[in-house]
Amino acid sequence: MHQLCFQDLNISKPDQQDIKIKTAMDPVHGPQSAEVVDVRSRQLTIHWEPFGYAVTRCHSYNLTVQYQYVLGHREYTAEELMQTSSHYTLRGLHPYTTVKLRLVLVNPEGRKESDEIVIQTEEDVPDLVPLESIQGGPFEEKIYLQWKPPNETNGIITLYEITYKAAGSFDPNVELSSQRGRVFKQRNETHHLFVGLYPGTTYSFTIRASTVKGFGLPVTARITTKISDMHYIIAFILRNARLL
Repeated sequence: MHQLCFQDLNISKPDQQDIKIKTAMDPVHGPQSAEVVDVRSRQLTIHWEPFGYAVTRCHSYNLTVQYQYVLGHREYTAEELMQTSSHYTLRGLHPYTTVKLRLVLVNPEGRKESDEIVIQTEEDVPDLVPLESIQGGPFEEKIYLQWKPPNETNGIITLYEITYKAAGSFDPNVELSSQRGRVFKQRNETHHLFVGLYPGTTYSFTIRASTVKGFGLPVTARITTKISDMHYIIAFILRNARLL
Protein backbone atom coordinates (compact mmCIF):
# COMPACT_ATOMS: atom_id res chain seq x y z
CA MET A 1 0.00 0.00 0.00
CA HIS A 2 1.70 3.18 -1.17
CA GLN A 3 -1.02 5.77 -1.83
CA LEU A 4 -2.95 7.62 0.83
CA CYS A 5 -6.72 7.39 0.92
CA PHE A 6 -8.81 10.50 1.02
CA GLN A 7 -12.41 11.61 1.02
CA ASP A 8 -13.42 14.83 -0.70
CA LEU A 9 -15.20 17.38 1.52
CA ASN A 10 -16.81 20.61 0.33
CA ILE A 11 -16.53 23.62 2.65
CA SER A 12 -18.60 26.70 1.88
CA LYS A 13 -17.92 30.24 3.16
CA PRO A 14 -20.24 33.26 2.72
CA ASP A 15 -19.72 35.06 -0.59
CA GLN A 16 -16.95 32.60 -1.55
CA GLN A 17 -16.75 29.65 -3.87
CA ASP A 18 -16.88 26.19 -2.35
CA ILE A 19 -13.47 24.95 -1.20
CA LYS A 20 -12.73 21.26 -1.73
CA ILE A 21 -10.35 19.53 0.71
CA LYS A 22 -9.30 15.94 1.18
CA THR A 23 -9.35 14.06 4.49
CA ALA A 24 -7.80 10.67 5.19
CA MET A 25 -10.27 7.89 6.04
CA ASP A 26 -9.92 4.44 7.57
CA PRO A 27 -12.18 1.52 6.53
CA VAL A 28 -15.88 1.78 7.40
CA HIS A 29 -15.97 -1.64 9.08
CA GLY A 30 -14.25 -4.99 9.08
CA PRO A 31 -15.20 -7.97 6.89
CA GLN A 32 -18.78 -8.98 7.60
CA SER A 33 -20.60 -12.34 7.68
CA ALA A 34 -17.27 -14.13 8.07
CA GLU A 35 -17.75 -17.86 8.65
CA VAL A 36 -15.96 -21.17 8.22
CA VAL A 37 -17.71 -23.14 5.47
CA ASP A 38 -15.45 -26.21 5.28
CA VAL A 39 -13.44 -27.87 8.04
CA ARG A 40 -10.95 -30.68 7.56
CA SER A 41 -8.17 -32.15 9.65
CA ARG A 42 -5.40 -29.88 8.36
CA GLN A 43 -7.22 -27.01 6.65
CA LEU A 44 -10.33 -24.87 6.76
CA THR A 45 -12.06 -22.52 4.32
CA ILE A 46 -13.35 -19.08 5.31
CA HIS A 47 -16.07 -17.15 3.50
CA TRP A 48 -17.05 -13.51 3.96
CA GLU A 49 -19.27 -10.90 2.36
CA PRO A 50 -17.54 -9.19 -0.59
CA PHE A 51 -16.93 -5.46 -0.21
CA GLY A 52 -15.76 -2.56 -2.38
CA TYR A 53 -14.55 0.99 -2.22
CA ALA A 54 -17.52 2.09 -0.12
CA VAL A 55 -16.11 -0.05 2.70
CA THR A 56 -12.35 0.13 2.11
CA ARG A 57 -12.42 3.88 1.27
CA CYS A 58 -9.27 3.23 -0.69
CA HIS A 59 -8.15 1.38 -3.81
CA SER A 60 -5.11 0.21 -1.89
CA TYR A 61 -5.80 -2.11 1.03
CA ASN A 62 -4.84 -5.46 2.52
CA LEU A 63 -7.06 -8.23 3.83
CA THR A 64 -5.39 -10.70 6.17
CA VAL A 65 -6.42 -13.56 8.42
CA GLN A 66 -4.86 -13.66 11.88
CA TYR A 67 -5.11 -16.93 13.77
CA GLN A 68 -3.80 -18.64 16.86
CA TYR A 69 -3.85 -22.11 18.37
CA VAL A 70 -2.29 -24.03 21.24
CA LEU A 71 -0.14 -27.08 20.52
CA GLY A 72 1.16 -28.93 23.52
CA HIS A 73 1.73 -26.17 26.05
CA ARG A 74 2.77 -23.50 23.55
CA GLU A 75 0.61 -20.89 21.88
CA TYR A 76 1.25 -20.11 18.22
CA THR A 77 0.09 -17.06 16.26
CA ALA A 78 0.28 -16.44 12.51
CA GLU A 79 -1.02 -14.12 9.81
CA GLU A 80 -1.64 -14.70 6.11
CA LEU A 81 -2.42 -12.26 3.31
CA MET A 82 -5.63 -13.12 1.44
CA GLN A 83 -5.84 -12.09 -2.19
CA THR A 84 -9.28 -13.47 -2.97
CA SER A 85 -12.57 -11.57 -2.96
CA SER A 86 -14.81 -13.68 -0.75
CA HIS A 87 -13.17 -16.95 0.38
CA TYR A 88 -9.81 -18.33 1.49
CA THR A 89 -8.44 -21.73 2.51
CA LEU A 90 -6.11 -21.80 5.49
CA ARG A 91 -3.75 -24.78 5.17
CA GLY A 92 -1.05 -26.45 7.25
CA LEU A 93 -3.11 -26.69 10.41
CA HIS A 94 -2.93 -29.44 13.02
CA PRO A 95 -5.67 -32.04 13.44
CA TYR A 96 -8.10 -31.87 16.35
CA THR A 97 -6.94 -28.38 17.31
CA THR A 98 -8.97 -25.34 18.38
CA VAL A 99 -8.21 -22.37 16.12
CA LYS A 100 -9.15 -18.76 16.88
CA LEU A 101 -9.18 -16.44 13.88
CA ARG A 102 -10.35 -13.06 12.67
CA LEU A 103 -10.17 -11.19 9.36
CA VAL A 104 -8.46 -7.80 9.32
CA LEU A 105 -9.06 -5.10 6.69
CA VAL A 106 -6.27 -2.49 6.57
CA ASN A 107 -5.75 0.65 4.47
CA PRO A 108 -2.95 3.21 4.98
CA GLU A 109 -5.06 5.13 7.48
CA GLY A 110 -6.43 2.42 9.75
CA ARG A 111 -7.78 -1.07 10.27
CA LYS A 112 -11.06 -2.81 11.08
CA GLU A 113 -11.52 -6.41 12.22
CA SER A 114 -14.23 -9.01 11.84
CA ASP A 115 -15.73 -10.84 14.80
CA GLU A 116 -13.57 -13.64 16.17
CA ILE A 117 -14.29 -17.17 14.96
CA VAL A 118 -13.46 -20.22 17.10
CA ILE A 119 -13.39 -23.56 15.30
CA GLN A 120 -11.88 -27.01 15.84
CA THR A 121 -10.20 -28.94 13.04
CA GLU A 122 -11.25 -32.51 12.40
CA GLU A 123 -9.41 -35.58 13.64
CA ASP A 124 -6.91 -37.48 11.51
CA VAL A 125 -5.24 -40.89 11.73
CA PRO A 126 -2.73 -41.00 14.59
CA ASP A 127 1.02 -40.97 14.42
CA LEU A 128 3.19 -44.01 15.15
CA VAL A 129 3.32 -45.60 18.57
CA PRO A 130 6.84 -44.66 19.77
CA LEU A 131 9.11 -47.63 19.12
CA GLU A 132 11.21 -46.84 22.18
CA SER A 133 8.10 -47.08 24.35
CA ILE A 134 7.45 -50.73 23.45
CA GLN A 135 8.69 -52.94 26.27
CA GLY A 136 8.38 -56.67 26.70
CA GLY A 137 8.63 -58.75 29.86
CA PRO A 138 9.48 -62.21 28.52
CA PHE A 139 8.87 -65.49 30.31
CA GLU A 140 9.22 -69.01 28.95
CA GLU A 141 5.67 -69.30 27.58
CA LYS A 142 4.34 -65.75 27.77
CA ILE A 143 5.28 -62.13 27.11
CA TYR A 144 3.94 -59.08 28.91
CA LEU A 145 3.87 -56.29 26.31
CA GLN A 146 3.34 -52.59 27.05
CA TRP A 147 3.59 -49.38 25.04
CA LYS A 148 2.72 -45.67 25.09
CA PRO A 149 0.26 -43.67 22.95
CA PRO A 150 1.54 -41.84 19.85
CA ASN A 151 3.21 -38.51 20.50
CA GLU A 152 0.69 -36.96 18.11
CA THR A 153 -2.65 -38.67 18.56
CA ASN A 154 -4.36 -36.29 16.05
CA GLY A 155 -7.64 -36.93 17.86
CA ILE A 156 -9.01 -39.36 20.42
CA ILE A 157 -7.47 -42.83 20.33
CA THR A 158 -10.23 -45.43 20.02
CA LEU A 159 -8.33 -48.72 19.62
CA TYR A 160 -4.93 -50.37 19.49
CA GLU A 161 -4.38 -53.31 17.18
CA ILE A 162 -1.56 -55.72 17.99
CA THR A 163 -0.65 -58.52 15.60
CA TYR A 164 2.03 -61.03 16.47
CA LYS A 165 3.76 -64.00 14.90
CA ALA A 166 6.71 -66.27 15.60
CA ALA A 167 9.74 -65.22 13.58
CA GLY A 168 12.21 -67.89 14.65
CA SER A 169 12.96 -70.41 17.37
CA PHE A 170 15.88 -72.17 18.97
CA ASP A 171 13.78 -75.35 18.90
CA PRO A 172 13.69 -76.82 15.35
CA ASN A 173 10.49 -78.74 16.11
CA VAL A 174 8.42 -75.62 16.80
CA GLU A 175 5.66 -75.10 14.25
CA LEU A 176 6.06 -71.36 13.73
CA SER A 177 3.09 -70.93 11.40
CA SER A 178 0.65 -71.73 14.22
CA GLN A 179 2.12 -69.05 16.47
CA ARG A 180 0.31 -65.94 15.26
CA GLY A 181 -2.71 -63.87 16.18
CA ARG A 182 -4.30 -60.47 16.65
CA VAL A 183 -5.75 -58.63 19.62
CA PHE A 184 -7.51 -55.29 20.07
CA LYS A 185 -7.17 -53.08 23.12
CA GLN A 186 -9.21 -50.07 24.22
CA ARG A 187 -7.69 -46.58 24.32
CA ASN A 188 -6.84 -46.82 28.03
CA GLU A 189 -5.29 -50.29 27.72
CA THR A 190 -1.67 -49.99 26.67
CA HIS A 191 -0.55 -53.44 27.73
CA HIS A 192 -1.35 -57.11 27.08
CA LEU A 193 -0.19 -60.51 28.31
CA PHE A 194 0.41 -62.97 25.46
CA VAL A 195 0.24 -66.59 26.63
CA GLY A 196 0.64 -70.01 25.05
CA LEU A 197 3.97 -69.09 23.48
CA TYR A 198 7.00 -71.33 22.92
CA PRO A 199 10.22 -71.04 24.94
CA GLY A 200 13.28 -69.68 23.16
CA THR A 201 11.19 -68.23 20.34
CA THR A 202 11.39 -64.75 18.84
CA TYR A 203 8.08 -63.03 18.20
CA SER A 204 7.41 -59.89 16.19
CA PHE A 205 4.73 -57.57 17.57
CA THR A 206 3.19 -54.95 15.29
CA ILE A 207 1.18 -52.18 16.93
CA ARG A 208 -0.92 -49.42 15.42
CA ALA A 209 -3.36 -46.95 16.94
CA SER A 210 -6.63 -45.67 15.52
CA THR A 211 -9.00 -42.71 15.80
CA VAL A 212 -12.42 -42.28 14.17
CA LYS A 213 -10.49 -41.55 10.97
CA GLY A 214 -8.84 -44.97 10.91
CA PHE A 215 -5.55 -46.64 11.80
CA GLY A 216 -2.19 -44.94 11.65
CA LEU A 217 1.07 -46.47 10.45
CA PRO A 218 2.32 -49.63 12.23
CA VAL A 219 5.50 -50.09 14.22
CA THR A 220 7.13 -53.47 14.90
CA ALA A 221 9.30 -54.75 17.75
CA ARG A 222 10.81 -58.20 18.34
CA ILE A 223 10.93 -59.96 21.69
CA THR A 224 12.27 -63.44 22.53
CA THR A 225 10.83 -65.70 25.20
CA LYS A 226 13.16 -67.19 27.79
CA ILE A 227 14.30 -70.78 27.73
CA SER A 228 15.09 -73.01 30.73
CA ASP A 229 18.11 -75.26 30.94
CA MET A 230 15.95 -78.33 30.33
CA HIS A 231 14.34 -76.85 27.23
CA TYR A 232 17.74 -75.80 26.01
CA ILE A 233 19.18 -79.32 26.44
CA ILE A 234 16.22 -80.98 24.69
CA ALA A 235 16.34 -78.52 21.81
CA PHE A 236 20.08 -78.94 21.51
CA ILE A 237 19.76 -82.74 21.31
CA LEU A 238 17.00 -82.54 18.71
CA ARG A 239 18.93 -80.04 16.65
CA ASN A 240 22.03 -82.23 16.58
CA ALA A 241 19.99 -85.37 15.93
CA ARG A 242 18.78 -83.82 12.68
CA LEU A 243 22.35 -83.26 11.61
CA LEU A 244 23.25 -86.94 11.98
